[in-house]
Amino acid sequence: MKKILLFVIMLSASLGLIACAQDGEDGATEEKNENIRVGYITMDLGNPYFVKLIDGMEEKAEELNIDLSIHDGENEVEPQIRAMEDLITQQVDAIVLSTNDSEALNPMVKKAKDAGIKVIAANAPVEEPDAFIGSIEYDNGFQAGEIAGNYIAEQLNGEAKVAILQLSTIPAALERTEGQKEGLLSLAPNAEIIAETDASTREGGLTAIETLLQSHPDLNVVLGINDDAVLGAYQAMKAAGKEGEDVALVGFDAIEEALLKVKEGGIYRGTIDIAPFESGKVIIETAQRVLEEGPIEELIEFPVTKVTEENVNDFLEE
Repeated sequence: MKKILLFVIMLSASLGLIACAQDGEDGATEEKNENIRVGYITMDLGNPYFVKLIDGMEEKAEELNIDLSIHDGENEVEPQIRAMEDLITQQVDAIVLSTNDSEALNPMVKKAKDAGIKVIAANAPVEEPDAFIGSIEYDNGFQAGEIAGNYIAEQLNGEAKVAILQLSTIPAALERTEGQKEGLLSLAPNAEIIAETDASTREGGLTAIETLLQSHPDLNVVLGINDDAVLGAYQAMKAAGKEGEDVALVGFDAIEEALLKVKEGGIYRGTIDIAPFESGKVIIETAQRVLEEGPIEELIEFPVTKVTEENVNDFLEE
């Protein structure tokens, strides 16, 4: 009887251990399945702004135990459409989209939402997103224009030949450009805007200004949709020997390379800081909030600050 009793006790203990192990496996699976899955489709991973934005997203995603995948839009429409299709097939919980062409991506946004996937627009709007994180682009552009306009008024007697590098495929980007023009003219009404041309990459900015200098050798002020394009313009102006006090370039995004050029006190006179790292954190927090609470109607704004030689050290990392 003792032997039988001992066998029963050992068998019960073994079954208990197996049950505990199975419960642990099920628990781990359940915990893994509960992880939120978010896909982010960026405009262009070659743009330093988006690299910094993603750094912030990844840090916050790790903190919140969110599975985050990154997809490069390559500054084109087709890669973003393919990424949307892939993420819809994967049935992720949410897609964050920084669209390169709002109109072209709107059908994919609808397709994702019809599949039960939340869509958060970042940087550029789309139709009926579950949340939009960005800023009032006209106001942002106006501040950049004021940097240039103030320089023209104070250093160039109010006279200048100006080129603006824009991104015409995105309505929000055009609003930024409109703000840049009006901000500049509000302080330097006699400045002449000689060209508005598309350029949102370094190569594009370089080529655009090289071309404009051939027909407008007196071009001396450039405003751009982002720092990357203006850094290309910087190369073109320097190569043409235009590097004196009568030249002013103003960018947007406050990427480190631009900040360093502003600090030098040369022709790169200013930029606009929109805190990409912190903005990345806000994007992930917003995605989680949408999934837990539902759509957010009000605009969630990124912080915006003018950066010039006077305050640039506040924005440079130690």
